[in-house]
Amino acid sequence: MKKNIGLLTVLIGILILTGCDNSKTEIIENNKTNPVLPLVQDSQSKKDEEKVISPPDLETEEGVREYLIGEWQCSMEYISNIVANMTIHEDLDFELSFYDSYTNEAKGDYKGSIIFKRIYRDPDDAPDMITLQFDDDNYTESDYYFFHRTIYDGKRVMSLFFAGAYDSVSDTLSFEGRYNSIFDIIRGHYDWEYNLSHIMLEKATGETTKEKPRKNDDFYAVFWGDGVPYESIWLDAVEWTPGEEGYDPNYPVPMVVNENEEAESVLYKIDQDRKFEILGDDIFKGDVYYVETDEKGNIISLIGAEYKEFLEESSQEYLDEIKEMIFFIVEDIGEIQEYLDNGMSVLFTGETIIIDGQECYEIDLGTNHDDAFIRELHYAVNINTEQVYEYDVLNDQWEEK
Repeated sequence: MKKNIGLLTVLIGILILTGCDNSKTEIIENNKTNPVLPLVQDSQSKKDEEKVISPPDLETEEGVREYLIGEWQCSMEYISNIVANMTIHEDLDFELSFYDSYTNEAKGDYKGSIIFKRIYRDPDDAPDMITLQFDDDNYTESDYYFFHRTIYDGKRVMSLFFAGAYDSVSDTLSFEGRYNSIFDIIRGHYDWEYNLSHIMLEKATGETTKEKPRKNDDFYAVFWGDGVPYESIWLDAVEWTPGEEGYDPNYPVPMVVNENEEAESVLYKIDQDRKFEILGDDIFKGDVYYVETDEKGNIISLIGAEYKEFLEESSQEYLDEIKEMIFFIVEDIGEIQEYLDNGMSVLFTGETIIIDGQECYEIDLGTNHDDAFIRELHYAVNINTEQVYEYDVLNDQWEEK
């Protein structure tokens, strides 16, 4: 009996030790022991694969070198079917190839090396220009300002701005297949009157953003691509500061008018009730737009930044013309002219009201003070009929003058 109790005790002890053992499971095959990793470690490895966005180091030459190394692609489908693939190696040698994505026809393969230059930088600073030196006789050397644009959808975007070529195609060939920048090959057979001033290249990095959409906000942002078509788009918020007419900075304008510390895009959802209104017109990668969002962060309005500026300037010019017409009309009203002679001023805001079925512009007569305009009398002017109305506060009605 005691012997049986002893054996039972040993068995229980073995079971307890086995249950407490959290070591890896083992499978024995052909007299070899192979560990099996727990499922928890599998999920952890997936998490490790995700790359959080880390701003590229473009303040040192080594940082720029690391940034450039890799496989880049330029696909400007709104221009042509020609795609460019560029592989940059650690020694800054590169291969550049072009092909037609529609016919799958090769359009040229080139090799060369990259040289760093400093145009508006000191010798100890990071380069602000790269030179592509080609092994091909037709494309000897060409310069480009390079500019990191954003990170979106697991990709980095870089712009190359053509800055000049030396002893290259521009000196040996002229159009019908001749180019100023090698990337003009992307134009295909289209006989454009202008060359590509810059191109955008993308490199897959797997980086993910932690930024969240702005809610109940209006801001400027650069469009970088679709998430789900007509459901979401990638936007990178920027401080858009367009230059005045004749603005001529050292660097290409897109490098200086879009201020952005993060250079990190966010996926915004589109208000589905307005999706065709919002995305009804073509929107282009790399262009700046004025964006409005609702309380959920969904886009409710999207308009090109330059077009918005044009509309505002046109609207202001139109209102200035209306204001001049109104002043001309009210000059003939003796009562109003008397008020003006006694020191009153006219306040015109551009607001309108419908009187007798016609649109009229409202104006106020009052006195200007340092901190406010004190409204005293309220008028409306029909610029088509030149009829002037005065608002009767006591009877709550408009009366002709």
